[in-house]
Amino acid sequence: MSSASVIHGRSSYANLEPTCAELQNSKENTVLRASLDPVMVSVIPNAVVAENFYPLERPSTVSNALGSPETRHQPVQRHFGPNDDITIVVISRLFYNKGTDLLVAAIPRILAAHPKVRFIIAGSGPKAIDLEQMLERNVLQDRVEMLGPVRHEEVRDVMVRGHIYLHPSLTEAFGTVIVEAASCGLYVVCTRVGGIPEVLPAHMTTFCKPEEDDLVDATGKAISAMRANKIHTERFHDQVKMMYSWTDVAQRTERVYDGITGALSEEEFYGHFPSLGWTATRGRAGVQSFALIDRLKRYYGCGIWAGKLFCLCVVIDYLIFVFLELWFPRVNIDICRDWPKKQIVKNSDGQIITHARKHSGHDHERRREHAEI
Repeated sequence: MSSASVIHGRSSYANLEPTCAELQNSKENTVLRASLDPVMVSVIPNAVVAENFYPLERPSTVSNALGSPETRHQPVQRHFGPNDDITIVVISRLFYNKGTDLLVAAIPRILAAHPKVRFIIAGSGPKAIDLEQMLERNVLQDRVEMLGPVRHEEVRDVMVRGHIYLHPSLTEAFGTVIVEAASCGLYVVCTRVGGIPEVLPAHMTTFCKPEEDDLVDATGKAISAMRANKIHTERFHDQVKMMYSWTDVAQRTERVYDGITGALSEEEFYGHFPSLGWTATRGRAGVQSFALIDRLKRYYGCGIWAGKLFCLCVVIDYLIFVFLELWFPRVNIDICRDWPKKQIVKNSDGQIITHARKHSGHDHERRREHAEI
């Protein structure tokens, strides 16, 4: 078993191939707790189907390659005047860790400082009653719309009603919802916690501390920037579509498994020849060691109590594997046939076209043998 690790759900918009230079929070925690070589931990982001989260569009007439008019849909360019309303959208589970208490404290201050601003809040949870009580105390029912729970397929329709997405979460691993908001053409105001700072580039977001005063200030800056027309969200959708496609995530995941199984050389996978010095995952001679005793030594150093628990789990798993091997030897297990892969091809417009790869002679022979059986 390889000790290379894969972390899903965290990313930055930069290149995320295995590297010692980019240690995101969960990658760093994994490296430190498991005593791993950072180069052996790969970070793979979540993906978003950007086609399901598209901004408001308007038809426009352009000339195609033949010179004839053609109708295309382009994102609406939003320009705000001093008296135009700006809508802030919040879509979240209304729990403490999602920053609902911050939201309850910040909304009256934001609305008092900006008369032409309104809120749309979607979601449910035990903190919903606190929001409703705040609206009654401050008489803000006409400026804050509470939608309650919404289905995932309705999220886009709610988002495109707004201009700014507010995400006051106290803890967050990735924050897929802020990627969906940016894909819908919303400017994002969010707390600097967890993996959120690594999700979107700086021109799409304004960050703040998970504190009431800082949240109010950051939201006010975003409102002022939107009203001054300094933020252009027309290209957000195309940029998010490029950064978080399932095709890219699948290719990264496949590459990690190719590196673990040896289909890629260490130079191709890691980008260099690993050093010959001692590390937590390699012996003093620089040779990878997966012997049980060496793995137990690494796990034992993962913490005062956690290390002992990890060793106990590994020993139990090992005994279970030994029993299973005696009961049903691996030589009696049928090997799954290889499924024919597809080759990814892009056309001149950059659209992805997949073609089934032709079967090799070996594949035809295996199919023939299967048919005879």
